[in-house]
Amino acid sequence: MKWTTAVRTLEEVADRCAHVSRQPAGIVRLRVEQAWVFGALLGPRRDVLDDAGAVRVALVTNADEADCAHLTQPPAAGHWLAASGLATRPVTLTFRSAQAPVWNHLVERPVLFWTVGDGTDHEVLGQLRAGDGELLRPEPPTPAELAGRLDRELAVSLGALGRAARAYDEKRWAPGAPARRADALADAALGYLDLRAARDGLGPASLGA
Repeated sequence: MKWTTAVRTLEEVADRCAHVSRQPAGIVRLRVEQAWVFGALLGPRRDVLDDAGAVRVALVTNADEADCAHLTQPPAAGHWLAASGLATRPVTLTFRSAQAPVWNHLVERPVLFWTVGDGTDHEVLGQLRAGDGELLRPEPPTPAELAGRLDRELAVSLGALGRAARAYDEKRWAPGAPARRADALADAALGYLDLRAARDGLGPASLGA
């Protein structure tokens, strides 16, 4: 994907977020309040980005923290994705809760580019287009801060994994959508494993921090 195409995709994400935000809450229950970019677009400008994960966005939602465990989708996320049309666009979306910080080891030093109140931050997009995203990024967390964030997310993730496993087991042979339940279980498991690996990778110096 070309760099300019990636930035245009971010503009499209902002436009789609705004479009869905104008729909009544009774129609689209999940509300997206903020959109943050992270990943390659915050680094030095390159003519071409790897297509896999070239555009990565964290969506801050009104969902409970417990329903936004790492790498999972909160209830009604599918409906929001359908209403926004972003499910078929070349962007990787990560759902986060407004009840917790947007950042973690994956959503690393993200930059806000859209809010439901203020709309698109065109100045941010302009700096990204120029390849100056690094100048917009916040300071990195200390090892102790990162350890604390991961510990909190691990607890949330373990709870989500337990619920997904029980839901799958209770309805394993029931009619309906077994693939959807299996996908939810796989997402919860992968999220927990990713967090566990990140926390373990901090080393003993951060333990108990």
